[in-house]
Amino acid sequence: MHSHEADWIAHICDPALPEWDRLMKALMAYSDRNGIDLYIGRRIARMLRVASLTDIRINPLVHVYEPDHTRRPIFLQFVHNLRDRMIGQGLISEHEFDECAASLERHISDPGTFVMSHVFVQAWGRK
Repeated sequence: MHSHEADWIAHICDPALPEWDRLMKALMAYSDRNGIDLYIGRRIARMLRVASLTDIRINPLVHVYEPDHTRRPIFLQFVHNLRDRMIGQGLISEHEFDECAASLERHISDPGTFVMSHVFVQAWGRK
Protein backbone atom coordinates (compact mmCIF):
# COMPACT_ATOMS: atom_id res chain seq x y z
CA MET A 1 0.00 0.00 0.00
CA HIS A 2 1.20 3.51 -0.82
CA SER A 3 -0.16 6.87 0.33
CA HIS A 4 0.72 10.47 -0.50
CA GLU A 5 -0.99 12.97 1.82
CA ALA A 6 -0.57 16.62 2.71
CA ASP A 7 -0.11 18.22 6.10
CA TRP A 8 -0.78 21.95 5.96
CA ILE A 9 1.44 22.80 8.95
CA ALA A 10 4.35 24.04 6.84
CA HIS A 11 2.40 25.95 4.19
CA ILE A 12 3.65 29.49 4.79
CA CYS A 13 4.82 32.67 3.17
CA ASP A 14 7.49 35.15 4.18
CA PRO A 15 7.17 37.97 4.82
CA ALA A 16 4.13 36.99 6.82
CA LEU A 17 0.81 38.39 5.66
CA PRO A 18 -2.16 38.86 8.03
CA GLU A 19 -4.54 38.19 5.13
CA TRP A 20 -2.85 34.81 4.53
CA ASP A 21 -3.41 34.02 8.21
CA ARG A 22 -7.05 35.15 8.07
CA LEU A 23 -7.80 33.00 5.02
CA MET A 24 -5.99 30.06 6.64
CA LYS A 25 -8.11 30.52 9.77
CA ALA A 26 -11.28 30.44 7.64
CA LEU A 27 -10.03 27.35 5.78
CA MET A 28 -9.20 25.59 9.05
CA ALA A 29 -12.64 26.43 10.48
CA TYR A 30 -14.33 25.22 7.29
CA SER A 31 -12.30 22.01 7.34
CA ASP A 32 -13.05 21.32 11.01
CA ARG A 33 -16.76 21.96 10.46
CA ASN A 34 -16.89 19.71 7.40
CA GLY A 35 -14.74 16.78 8.53
CA ILE A 36 -11.71 17.61 6.38
CA ASP A 37 -8.36 16.78 7.97
CA LEU A 38 -5.78 19.31 6.81
CA TYR A 39 -3.15 17.54 8.91
CA ILE A 40 -3.68 13.93 7.87
CA GLY A 41 -0.12 13.65 6.57
CA ARG A 42 1.30 13.40 10.08
CA ARG A 43 -1.08 10.53 10.90
CA ILE A 44 -0.43 8.32 7.88
CA ALA A 45 2.27 6.13 9.47
CA ARG A 46 0.04 5.46 12.48
CA MET A 47 -2.93 4.70 10.24
CA LEU A 48 -0.85 2.17 8.32
CA ARG A 49 0.28 0.53 11.58
CA VAL A 50 -3.32 0.36 12.82
CA ALA A 51 -4.21 -1.30 9.49
CA SER A 52 -1.60 -3.97 10.37
CA LEU A 53 0.92 -2.98 7.74
CA THR A 54 4.57 -3.72 8.42
CA ASP A 55 7.86 -2.43 7.11
CA ILE A 56 6.35 1.06 6.98
CA ARG A 57 8.48 3.68 5.24
CA ILE A 58 8.01 7.45 5.28
CA ASN A 59 9.28 10.05 2.85
CA PRO A 60 8.44 13.68 3.73
CA LEU A 61 8.59 16.28 0.97
CA VAL A 62 8.50 20.06 1.16
CA HIS A 63 8.75 22.34 -1.84
CA VAL A 64 9.58 25.99 -2.27
CA TYR A 65 7.21 27.54 -4.77
CA GLU A 66 9.33 29.98 -6.74
CA PRO A 67 7.58 32.87 -8.56
CA ASP A 68 7.15 30.85 -11.78
CA HIS A 69 6.02 27.62 -10.08
CA THR A 70 2.50 26.53 -11.08
CA ARG A 71 1.65 25.55 -7.48
CA ARG A 72 2.68 28.89 -5.96
CA PRO A 73 -0.95 30.10 -5.81
CA ILE A 74 -2.32 26.72 -4.59
CA PHE A 75 -3.55 28.13 -1.27
CA LEU A 76 -5.31 30.99 -3.03
CA GLN A 77 -6.87 28.48 -5.45
CA PHE A 78 -8.09 26.31 -2.56
CA VAL A 79 -9.77 29.18 -0.76
CA HIS A 80 -11.29 30.53 -3.99
CA ASN A 81 -12.81 27.09 -4.58
CA LEU A 82 -14.37 27.22 -1.10
CA ARG A 83 -15.23 30.94 -1.12
CA ASP A 84 -19.02 30.66 -1.36
CA ARG A 85 -19.17 27.81 1.16
CA MET A 86 -16.99 29.63 3.72
CA ILE A 87 -19.07 32.78 3.32
CA GLY A 88 -22.30 30.78 3.45
CA GLN A 89 -21.22 29.14 6.70
CA GLY A 90 -20.43 32.54 8.22
CA LEU A 91 -16.70 31.86 8.56
CA ILE A 92 -15.71 35.03 6.74
CA SER A 93 -17.66 37.86 5.14
CA GLU A 94 -17.74 38.34 1.39
CA HIS A 95 -16.04 41.72 1.71
CA GLU A 96 -13.30 40.39 4.00
CA PHE A 97 -12.70 37.36 1.78
CA ASP A 98 -12.35 39.49 -1.34
CA GLU A 99 -9.98 41.94 0.37
CA CYS A 100 -7.83 39.14 1.81
CA ALA A 101 -7.72 37.26 -1.50
CA ALA A 102 -6.70 40.38 -3.43
CA SER A 103 -3.97 41.16 -0.90
CA LEU A 104 -2.73 37.57 -0.99
CA GLU A 105 -2.65 37.55 -4.79
CA ARG A 106 -0.52 40.72 -4.81
CA HIS A 107 1.75 39.29 -2.11
CA ILE A 108 2.50 36.00 -3.85
CA SER A 109 2.96 37.82 -7.15
CA ASP A 110 5.91 39.61 -5.59
CA PRO A 111 9.05 37.61 -6.52
CA GLY A 112 10.52 38.58 -3.14
CA THR A 113 7.84 36.63 -1.29
CA PHE A 114 8.92 33.18 -0.15
CA VAL A 115 6.21 30.51 -0.46
CA MET A 116 6.70 27.04 0.99
CA SER A 117 4.41 24.08 0.38
CA HIS A 118 2.61 21.90 2.84
CA VAL A 119 4.54 18.88 4.05
CA PHE A 120 3.69 16.03 1.73
CA VAL A 121 4.06 12.66 3.38
CA GLN A 122 4.60 9.60 1.26
CA ALA A 123 4.12 6.41 3.22
CA TRP A 124 4.04 2.79 2.29
CA GLY A 125 4.11 -0.60 3.92
CA ARG A 126 3.34 -4.27 3.43
CA LYS A 127 0.28 -6.20 4.55
